[in-house]
Amino acid sequence: MAPPISRSDAFRTIPPRKLNDALIKTLKNCSTCGQNGAKLNNACQNCNTINTAIARCAEANIPVRFWNLRMADFKGNKVLKEKYDELTGDINKTYDEGVCICFAGGHGVGKSMTVSNVLRKAVPRGYTCLYVTLSDIVSNAVSNSGHDKFLARRELMMVDFLVIDEFDPRHMTEGASSDLFGRQMEDIFRRRSENKLPLLMCTNSPNVVESFSGPIRQSIDSLMSYATIVPVIGRDFRKGGA
Repeated sequence: MAPPISRSDAFRTIPPRKLNDALIKTLKNCSTCGQNGAKLNNACQNCNTINTAIARCAEANIPVRFWNLRMADFKGNKVLKEKYDELTGDINKTYDEGVCICFAGGHGVGKSMTVSNVLRKAVPRGYTCLYVTLSDIVSNAVSNSGHDKFLARRELMMVDFLVIDEFDPRHMTEGASSDLFGRQMEDIFRRRSENKLPLLMCTNSPNVVESFSGPIRQSIDSLMSYATIVPVIGRDFRKGGA
């Protein structure tokens, strides 16, 4: 068996208390554990199963608000539901083919929920998964030490399933640093493509390439050549409930 990849702390943004509260809540809601005062170390099998799934969500850095949202209840754009069903109908095939997709649409249409649920299907099957935003990646490149940057870049290249959310230019700066970052991202995309590793992106820009400017635009254009762009149209469910 291949050794596990090193996971970077730079991409771990789930508050520990939120994770612990979610684990405890599972026990409190259980008719067995809730009555006998069970703790996390002696919970029933059903609670352990539920909490294992929650812990895997946290390890994958999936935002807390998506831990309990199911695509079965999704009432948004049917394109997202269809793509979700296609990607998760045979998650092993999705991994083997190294699918690369960019969901492009407005705020709150369900893009983040969809890709988070894809990761939630992959982690129980033993795949390493990571949810990050472009802002997370930029912050690591700008702020962290050389060793931390190395670990983070390696994880972005080697994790089995990678989600990059909020892929738009508001997180980018102008100038030489932007150009360098663009070329580094292009290298990560190229390595993932060569190794047939799945990549799912979400952007609020209808035309992700046109939304960038300056030297980085050429790199983004090259990045998008690896991806299938899936337009998503719909209302903002955060304003009216999904």
